[in-house]
Amino acid sequence: MQIKLLLSIALTAFAFYCFTAAFSQRHHPENSAPKVTITAPAKNSKFQWNSIVPYSIRVLDLEDGNSGYNEIPPSEVLLMVRYLPDSSHVKEYLSDRSKANPQPLLWMSTSTCFNCHAAKTKLIGPSFELIARRYPDNPISAETLANKIINGSSGTWGDVKMPPHPDLKIGQAREIVRWILKNNSDPDQSYLAGTEGAFRTKEKPNIEPGKGVYILTASYTDHGMKQIQQSPSDPSPTGIIRASRKQGQHTIVLKNY
Repeated sequence: MQIKLLLSIALTAFAFYCFTAAFSQRHHPENSAPKVTITAPAKNSKFQWNSIVPYSIRVLDLEDGNSGYNEIPPSEVLLMVRYLPDSSHVKEYLSDRSKANPQPLLWMSTSTCFNCHAAKTKLIGPSFELIARRYPDNPISAETLANKIINGSSGTWGDVKMPPHPDLKIGQAREIVRWILKNNSDPDQSYLAGTEGAFRTKEKPNIEPGKGVYILTASYTDHGMKQIQQSPSDPSPTGIIRASRKQGQHTIVLKNY
């Protein structure tokens, strides 16, 4: 009797293990979207013309961690700064999320672009604004610069070497180049990488100076779930999956009136 009882318990435990293993393989936990918050400046606060505006961004992600504990790479946290001379256009601007969240800029933030480059100022490498001044916005420039991004280059801007970016596909690199050459001549738009920093507002315009607004959009794209082993019957050749990356975003509006 004892042998039969022990055998029955063992079979029940084995069946339960098989069931839970199969369930976990078919029902992977979903990747949580990060929570991004612009903590400074405050929402709907007033800005001054020709002044420095410090900003601070907090990122919380269940899988990646907390920016307050240096668990989030600052170079992957992006702030888009857009000036609109007429506040009546804010609603229209915000309705098109691609304007505040262009895909090429997201690829740049998840690669290593912002470790060496900034929009308007020189870091290790030239600013994107300076690159846009040197190269005309045409297919030849797009192809030339895209290959430099993928394969790396040296000697173009002095002795500074640009490392290769194998994480990017050639099509992505072309789109990044096109976006840089097209958008970096816009004086009303800038973007900064980092959880903390500052930007300068425009000189006071001569016409209707009280109707201008700044729209600040912070974003962070997480790294997805940790690797999960699939069952042997999984069609993936590696047997490893990673949940799709998700983005968190927060937008505030600063007024001068």
